[in-house]
Amino acid sequence: MHATVAVSLVSALLDHLENAGLERAALLHACGLEPAALVLPQRCIDAAYYEQLLWAGIARLHNPLIGLEFGMDAQPGRWGRLGFLLRHCATLGEALAYQARFAHLVNAIGEGRFVERTDDVAIEWHGPRPVMPAVLEEAFAAWLNFARWASGHDASPLRVEFEHRAQGDPAIYRHFFGCDVHFGCSASRICFDAALLALPLRGADAQLTAYMSAEIDQSARRVASQDIVDQLQNWLLASLGMPAPTLADAAAALQINERTLQQRLNSRDTSFRKSLDAARHTLALRYLGDAGLSVGDISHRLGFSEQSAFQRAFKRWTATTPLAWRRQRYRHSDPA
Repeated sequence: MHATVAVSLVSALLDHLENAGLERAALLHACGLEPAALVLPQRCIDAAYYEQLLWAGIARLHNPLIGLEFGMDAQPGRWGRLGFLLRHCATLGEALAYQARFAHLVNAIGEGRFVERTDDVAIEWHGPRPVMPAVLEEAFAAWLNFARWASGHDASPLRVEFEHRAQGDPAIYRHFFGCDVHFGCSASRICFDAALLALPLRGADAQLTAYMSAEIDQSARRVASQDIVDQLQNWLLASLGMPAPTLADAAAALQINERTLQQRLNSRDTSFRKSLDAARHTLALRYLGDAGLSVGDISHRLGFSEQSAFQRAFKRWTATTPLAWRRQRYRHSDPA
């Protein structure tokens, strides 16, 4: 699935960064996002905008823990209708089950899978690698903050595990989560006592929960039946490489005639070339977040025949070079 986030989540991040002293208009300009794109809270937009906002906050505030702090400040409203549903569930276990089922409507960068194990239960992160540490830390902190808020119980996990290294003082993580936090693990997960699943939530309303879950389920089905532009974008994001995919490749993969594919794209005021360009832009930003990939590696992964062609395309997208973009994002992200 193409990585998207709900406008409600992006708006909440903008509010958080504005409260920290940054100018909203400057943040929107930095990530190339128009204010008009944020009018409808339930609408989803490309996750690259959300990630760029996190990078901007980290760099401008000189604070690599922006993601964690944003999660610690989580309120149900940032999840739109899903947040409204979760706050009216009967128990924490029911809320977690709905969260796992519908979370992709709010944040499709990755997903938290609810796993019942022998000695505990866990929410495990599953998604594309590499994932920005701030994205993971926001999700984990937000899950716990919601559980505490909705239950009125100051519960703590048994342990928290992250694949990435600590982005700041480990004591800050331990203080918020209230347990040992491990880094450099084989997977990212938050583990807790199964007894916590039975905790009642203070806003329980069975009738409202049934109504909202049915409504959100209809939205989920609409998302599943994506139009041709979304299908093409998803395929390109999964298929980019050397050589670059062609219109004929895409038509065959989508089981549609080339001419029909062109006509449908034209009816949406786009084209295969524009879709390919958009997919390359999205993946370029994601790959540049991985310090282990060189610019040459990224150029090859994106299907450019020459690195210079990638350099020109990236400057057209961002008005800067790949190396300058990477330096700007990482300059202040390492803890002192």
